[in-house]
Amino acid sequence: MWNVSGVRPLAPLGAALLAACAGNGAGLDANGQPIGAGGAPPPPLTADFKSIQDDILTPICTHCHSGAAAPEGLELDAAHSYALLVGVPSNEDPGRLRVKPGSPDASYLVLKLEGSPGIVGAQMPFGAPALPQATIDVVRQWITNGAPPAATGSTAVGSAAAASPASTSFAVTAISPRDHSRLSGPPRQIVVAFSHEVDASLLNETTLRLEIVAADGAPSVALSARLAEGNPSVVLLTPQRALGPGDYRLILRGSGGGLADVNAQSLDVDYRSEFTVQGAP
Repeated sequence: MWNVSGVRPLAPLGAALLAACAGNGAGLDANGQPIGAGGAPPPPLTADFKSIQDDILTPICTHCHSGAAAPEGLELDAAHSYALLVGVPSNEDPGRLRVKPGSPDASYLVLKLEGSPGIVGAQMPFGAPALPQATIDVVRQWITNGAPPAATGSTAVGSAAAASPASTSFAVTAISPRDHSRLSGPPRQIVVAFSHEVDASLLNETTLRLEIVAADGAPSVALSARLAEGNPSVVLLTPQRALGPGDYRLILRGSGGGLADVNAQSLDVDYRSEFTVQGAP
């Protein structure tokens, strides 16, 4: 069974998740503000994604949340963070979004940073002092403002989605699990980020296919597909059954009836990514 839904809210909504982020808070002063170089006054931490990336996620959270082995597949470096946070369900608590635009109290990211009751696992950053509430309040304000991406020209993911479609080709910019990842257990979801807003009407079993790589052929696994809430350049794929041990290949069909953005710009070529679900030790 193929289930497709496109989420296009008229106004930003809000919610989030952070899974497990270690860091010692280096780079922030006692008030949760960035420490300036030498004797220079520190630049202010502001409620925009570039500042949050540069002053919180990169120096603190990427100690753990980077690379193919990032906890819960949540990479928080500048190339992946926005796509994997905004509108994406938490792996720890699938009923909550990691970041729900417009609603910090419903965002799992905020709940994890504040150590709120009901979270799964420890408060973040893991194994380090909690962030000052003043710092968390900046994250809250960014989410309240709709969790907008970084301004065009920033290196953070999200700026690509905000760029003019005419200035860049329609392409995959991030994927989780990563290509050739080896997973200790089956993924709850596959997250694919694109450079432009995706045409949700083209999400179907022809344009999106998850295959079991086997010697006797490549049978497919049924998927549901939808756009991330408030982040329409990201497609969320959910296998309709738990994936057993083995090798899997995701195929995104390109030009000639394949995926396209809302301006009818197609993927140039078919995109393939593979991952392995390892068996029980």
